[in-house]
Amino acid sequence: MFVQMPLKIGLRDDACFETFVTEQESLAVALNALQSALKHPAGNAFYLYGDSGVGKTHLLQAACRYVTEKGQASVYLPMRDEGLPLIPDVLVGLEQTPLVCLDDMERIVGNAKWEVALANLLTKSSVQGHNVILAGEQSVVQWALTTPELTKALMTVLPIKLSSLNEKEEVIMALQRHAKRLGIELSQEVGNYLIKQFSNDLQELLAVLKMLDQASLVEKRRLTLPFVKKVLGHV
Repeated sequence: MFVQMPLKIGLRDDACFETFVTEQESLAVALNALQSALKHPAGNAFYLYGDSGVGKTHLLQAACRYVTEKGQASVYLPMRDEGLPLIPDVLVGLEQTPLVCLDDMERIVGNAKWEVALANLLTKSSVQGHNVILAGEQSVVQWALTTPELTKALMTVLPIKLSSLNEKEEVIMALQRHAKRLGIELSQEVGNYLIKQFSNDLQELLAVLKMLDQASLVEKRRLTLPFVKKVLGHV
């Protein structure tokens, strides 16, 4: 049975490949392979994994945005979203979609019905020449699988491990790319100040950046260090 659902999950405005930063050569190579697969679909499957906050959801939504901008259909499903009536049958028929992105794999692994549905999706999407990207926190070898179907299907999935940005320069570069996406310029000086005042956590800093962007629009000011200090001094 093909279950049709009104899944209108908006993509984040900043979710694009241009705003994702990594200095790890091996990861850059793997992500290039992923983007190449999106450009030339051939039934590939990828699994992005790593701790919370490393950019898994960002990359899933970036992939959906890239495919959508090419005029093709894509589906993004966050398995942890309690607001979605997700059941295994929701995956039935999705192999007809050029790109399917499934987030938070831990929520369905270990459930036999979900595992069979996911195995069927991976197998049928490969036959159709369509791509599937999965994401979760654990490595596949840590999954407590209950079905031979999914165990077999996962043999064709390329795992890509993501790591958090630890170097200050990497975090500032990521901030600058997000700022550019918003149409504002973020200097190295301001980037250093934000990290000193807050943390190296990119998600926290992006929330601050959005607040500064709003203040910049209201007061029609550039993000100079004195202006940033003034804005944050009233927070």
